Formats: sequence, structure tokens, C-alpha cells
Amino acid sequence: MTKKNLKYLFLTILITFFYQKTNAQIPSWTPPKGKFLSDSVKVGLPVKYAISYRHKATVDVFFPDSSYNFAPFELIKREYFDTVTDENGSLDSVIYTLISFEVTPLQELSLPVYVRAKRDCTRVFAPLDYVVLNSIINPNVSIYTLSLKKDTRLVLIKQQANFPLIFLIIIGLLALSGVIFWFFGKSIKRQIRLFNFRRRYDDFQKLFQRFSRTTDDAKKRLENIEEAVVLWKKYIERLENKPFTTFTTKEILDNLIDSRLSDALREIDATVYGGVYSNKTIASLQVLQELAGGLYRERRQELSIKG
Repeated sequence: MTKKNLKYLFLTILITFFYQKTNAQIPSWTPPKGKFLSDSVKVGLPVKYAISYRHKATVDVFFPDSSYNFAPFELIKREYFDTVTDENGSLDSVIYTLISFEVTPLQELSLPVYVRAKRDCTRVFAPLDYVVLNSIINPNVSIYTLSLKKDTRLVLIKQQANFPLIFLIIIGLLALSGVIFWFFGKSIKRQIRLFNFRRRYDDFQKLFQRFSRTTDDAKKRLENIEEAVVLWKKYIERLENKPFTTFTTKEILDNLIDSRLSDALREIDATVYGGVYSNKTIASLQVLQELAGGLYRERRQELSIKG
């Protein structure tokens, strides 16, 4: 064997020995460390339990989760910490927040760590640790000799909205509305259209009557008459679905059949363009209003029949 081969053989033996010595520092089944972070516990109050496990960096370990039986305690939450790895191996740790409703004076707990092997997991338990029950009642005293503590002070509780109930009510109302609309939707739509139709007519009547009122101011009087005619044309235009606002007097007469309309429009034109105002002007405006009312009743009857 050459000197070079002897050198390689020596290095291989040295590295193997060092690796075995390093891994031997961490036994395969070193028990974890588990301990309560307080010496006592009260019924119904949380207590913390910490468990840590140092192992080889190549080994996977698992801690108990919410499916584990922590009796006589119950799990509230758990807090995992990141794995810390150094020359001595890896360190994993968990802090469990537990709660107990037992009245046993001494309450013990030992949690396992699951070490994964090739085929299955091996449980390694931490040494048993315990907490002492901090009881406010002397267990040696008979309960029949004790008296209840009374506290009659009122505690103000902030009112909270019952959102689930509100949500159910909204869903119920929507469902009821859907059923009503399913059976009576056509009738409801017709009534809504008739209501809006009536409201527009009432608005027209009020405004038209306001423009038709007499006033001592001649200029204002002519302006009101002109506004009344424009309002009348717009309303008739909506009823008849024809462009009455752009029609001439002759075109209006061709589309509206009424023996009084010709004289009424002629009188109004004389008032607006000639400034001639008389009692005939008021009568002519009345004719326009009556004509609009007649057309409204006809269209309302048609709307009621069509639905």
C-alpha cells in the first residue's frame, strides 16, 4: 500500500470515529423535559405546561395535538417554537395552555414526544410533573356548614346585536316577499304604475293651477300663462307619447279632437303674443286643464285593463 493510500485510509477512520462520537452525544431515546410553569392551579383557570426535546438533527419528532387526551386537564391552546439546531443537535419545544375542572388535590401530567422511525413512531414520555390544587374551600369542612356568599351588585352588560337572528329575519322577509310577489306580482306592478300615474297627474294639476292664478302684475301674469301652456304640452306629450312641445297650434288640433280647443288655443296665443288678457283667457286655460283630465282618465282606464 502506498503512502498516499495510507493517508486516505487514516483520514476515513478519523472522520468515521468523529461522526460516531458526535452522534453518541445524543442518545436515541433521551426522554423529553416536561414541566408545569406554576406550582398550583385553580379550578377553571388556565395553567401552562412546557415540554422540550433535544434530538438528532436527522430525526423527525411530533408533539401531542388537540386529539390527545390531556386528562385530568383540557387543552385550550398550544404554542410551538421554531427548531433550534447547534452542535449538540436540535431542540424542539411547545407550551400548552391547559385548564382543569377537577378537585383532586394533586394533579399530574406526563406528555409524550413521538419520534419517527422507518416504519412507525416511538413514544417517549417526559417525567411526571404535578401541580397542587389551590382550593378556596377547606376540604375537611362539611359543605353543609358553609354559607353562600351573596353578591347582589348589578353588572352592566353591553348590549350586543344578535346578528344571526337579524340575518334569519332578513332571510325570512325576503322569502316572504318572494312568495307574495310570485302570487301577486302582476297586481302589485299594476298598482304601482297606477299610483305613479296618479301622482304625476296630481303634480300637474297643482302646478297648472298655480300658473293659472290671476295677478296684478301684467308681466308676471303673461309669464305664468306661457309656463302653464308649456306645462300642459309636456304633460299631454307624456300621455299621448307624441312631441306636443314641438307641435304648432294646427298640429295640436290635428292630434287632439275637442271642439273647444281651437278657440282656447287662439285666445291663449292672443294673450301671450298680443298681450290681450281677459276672462276668456282664464276660461281657455280651464279648457286645457279639463282636456288633460279627460286624457288622464282614458289612459288610466287603458292601464287598468292592460295590467
